[in-house]
Amino acid sequence: MSSERLYTTEAIIVRRRDQGEADRVLTLCTPQGKRVVIARGARKPTSRKAGHLELFARVQMVLARSPTSWDVVSQAEALDLHAALRGDLVYGTYARYIAELYDRFVTEEEGGPALFDLLSRALDVLSQMAAEGIPSPALDLLVRAYEQRLLTLVGFRPEWDRCVGEREGRPCGRVLPVRGKAPLGLDPERGGALCPQCFQAAADRRWVIPLSPAALGLLRACQRLPFARLRQRRAAPPLLAEAERAMRHYLTYHLEQDVRTGVFLRQVRRNIATPHPAMPEEN
Repeated sequence: MSSERLYTTEAIIVRRRDQGEADRVLTLCTPQGKRVVIARGARKPTSRKAGHLELFARVQMVLARSPTSWDVVSQAEALDLHAALRGDLVYGTYARYIAELYDRFVTEEEGGPALFDLLSRALDVLSQMAAEGIPSPALDLLVRAYEQRLLTLVGFRPEWDRCVGEREGRPCGRVLPVRGKAPLGLDPERGGALCPQCFQAAADRRWVIPLSPAALGLLRACQRLPFARLRQRRAAPPLLAEAERAMRHYLTYHLEQDVRTGVFLRQVRRNIATPHPAMPEEN
């Protein structure tokens, strides 16, 4: 095989499917962008690559360019298998959700180092939480933060600081409160939150939904704070649920359909989650 055809890259496996009798097609997040490749014979019991090509694994790969089809995995060495995520239904479903969001928002050959680093960091933190047995709400806050960062990198960053509404043909731009009881709004079409007055004026629009100041404060924190600080943040279950509904609404609008793993994740939590004591809200 000509050395000119070979190239090396780090990759995170975000999706895989069987092809033919023994091959496996892999969707990769790499520092160079999203790629789809094929691992010939990876499903054979004797394959030396098979154990290195697990879902969520961060892998050092040697790939062979193909001018007519998918590039071919020539060599693979796992750098971090994230095994704890595949051995647990709950953590594994969170990881699938994270990976699916990348897959849905990033088209093939697009992406770059920032998206690779984000996905790698999110999976590392989730693996650490799995090893420590950390339950919700920390898992939910991690996902909300990942959503915010992913949306920023792909050009759909929500505006949580100032009203995105319009008044008399001009942008409103009012600073949005995170305290009080006056209902705010979420308008994914305009890309963010609405002040009470703009929400009232736009409440009959199809995609506009209510958003409490407390939920806005939580989403703002998830957009700004590092993962490590969010792990220490306290939020009551109803507030977490509202933030999740708001982000599901925002994501569904821009993807034009629900995130499949998100639907399953909600089912998993309903079926096996154990109650947690209510915690005080924090703005």
